[in-house]
Amino acid sequence: MPSQDVSSKSETKESKILPAFTNHILPEAAEQPTAQFKNSELTVSAAQDIIYKFFIYHINYSASELVLEQFKKIFIEQIAPVNPKVIQALYTIIEFDSQLEFNNLFKRCCYILLNNWITQRQYQFARELIKIMSDRTLSEPHADNCLKILRVWLTNFVRSKDYEDLKLFVFKYGEYHPVQKHWTSRYQPYLLAAQYLDATNTLAERQTAQLLSQQLKDKYKFDLAMYTSRSQSAASKLKNYYNPTLLGDEALRLIKIILVNRGSLNYRSLANIFINQSQNITYKQFKEYLIKYLFNYDEKFYHTDIYQEQIINILESFHPENDGETLNSGLHLRTCNYLIKCLTVEHSGEPTALFLLCATQLNPLTLAILMLKIILISTYSRTYLELGFARLIEYYQDNSAAECQWLINFLEVCQIALTIYGENVQYNLVNMSDKHQEEQLFIDLNNCRVFSQQKQIKKDKD
Repeated sequence: MPSQDVSSKSETKESKILPAFTNHILPEAAEQPTAQFKNSELTVSAAQDIIYKFFIYHINYSASELVLEQFKKIFIEQIAPVNPKVIQALYTIIEFDSQLEFNNLFKRCCYILLNNWITQRQYQFARELIKIMSDRTLSEPHADNCLKILRVWLTNFVRSKDYEDLKLFVFKYGEYHPVQKHWTSRYQPYLLAAQYLDATNTLAERQTAQLLSQQLKDKYKFDLAMYTSRSQSAASKLKNYYNPTLLGDEALRLIKIILVNRGSLNYRSLANIFINQSQNITYKQFKEYLIKYLFNYDEKFYHTDIYQEQIINILESFHPENDGETLNSGLHLRTCNYLIKCLTVEHSGEPTALFLLCATQLNPLTLAILMLKIILISTYSRTYLELGFARLIEYYQDNSAAECQWLINFLEVCQIALTIYGENVQYNLVNMSDKHQEEQLFIDLNNCRVFSQQKQIKKDKD
């Protein structure tokens, strides 16, 4: 077993943890009040640094089981490890008497371990880390006053949003369910988007949230592709196959409806035409073209005028002072983001009247397709849309699944639409009928099959 003295190797040998995470785990030293431990002095920042380096060293040089055991000894069981410097550092922080400083220390130590275990696919240790915090009874009396304080702080941490965020990170990896699974758990990628866009979170936390969000979206993308393949095979009648949606057998039909071309064009082709036509035009012309793009191709699919007039008014009244200017990327992005805001939540977090109108009185597919069209002409607006979804979920999270069935249906349809028109996947609808398409007055979806494949992403030239 490697030595536990971290004063040399941990500072000279390159860390095995991803640089994107480790470069920002250790805070820069700052002037802070000092606290006494025996006959030495440490600043709180220096004490935190000792503990951070202790865990980074063991992540690189010790087995994961031993790292988890060290974490339990230091924070949960309060049993001194071999290295006395760590205990000295922990007592310095306790004697400084700041729950906030302790939370910063404890949270970052958790992320150091989680970042490593998740990137190494050692999900069982990530789950166990969360579990030991909630399983441990921290209210037992202790003769040492410092350890009394530590247990109070740990109890407070377990009751905090920070602990909920940690649970959120590991929720997908296995069978860990601290409570009965809530309906919001299906939409973790959106909730994680809110975390990695939150500037008050540390860079390490934001990067971890972004990583996990992408992993969840990739898993859903894979599961949906496998579902479309297996549900159409002859063996599907004899074998059960996993459906990642909550829409049952209607999911496949919905995918087909979304993929049915508008004339000879699909939604991505229409978006590319719109982008090409939007070159070297005024901002007013752009808004006029945008209105036509959003509504001209929906006549056969749940066309209604209930919401169109409001959206037209929103666009026409947005930045009228720029109407005479040549369209630029900034105006393009701001307009698409503003339209998404109007279709989701206010700055206060409450659903907009337009969202409630569309989501409760129209077919969910109508609003989903509208949002899809916006994303296809403004790639960077996808993150803004995911944040809007997160705010909607947070607003209704205290309601039961039965009360939120309308919202769940909408989110399920949106997930499918955004996935099948994702950046690196291509879905195609093939008519298997003997008749040529031009001979058919309408397409019988029962005669169509869905095929999906990975799509090569073109790299920008240097």
